[in-house]
Amino acid sequence: MASKLEIAREKKVLIQSFPKIQQIENIVKQICKINTNSIQVSVLGKLERMDLDPNYGNSWLDLKKYCDDELKLSSNFGIISNPEIGTIFIAGFLAPLFLQEINKKQIGEMPTAIFGILRGLGIEPNSVSRYIKTLNKNNFLLIVRGNKNELISLEDNLKNRKTT
Repeated sequence: MASKLEIAREKKVLIQSFPKIQQIENIVKQICKINTNSIQVSVLGKLERMDLDPNYGNSWLDLKKYCDDELKLSSNFGIISNPEIGTIFIAGFLAPLFLQEINKKQIGEMPTAIFGILRGLGIEPNSVSRYIKTLNKNNFLLIVRGNKNELISLEDNLKNRKTT
């Protein structure tokens, strides 16, 4: 049997926290303009934060619809009660991982799940701890995975937006 070396494109992860979900909406629209199938997006946030936003009422269905329609994350959505952070929602490519069950318990419900999942994406431990703290302070996490060059370009655009 002959073997062949396959060279896969290098995947990277970009993660950033935002105080408002609408800021993420603008970035997702920018990603959609790139028109690439290699970029995957997830959003993580506390549901307690959503209760403060009158656009979502008190209904997680409204939030799911927002994630479907505005964030274009229609394929995956879930709500998890994490003992370290509280009730959180996850939308996008990471949702199946958070929602997967082991011994009738969702992975995202385990105490160190968020830390472990983000570390599994290759994010450094100190950075993961910092992102978990910002999530606890009611910020939203935008997690984007894609090819290295596409993410470098996206990261540059994000930096330019912060300075303008």
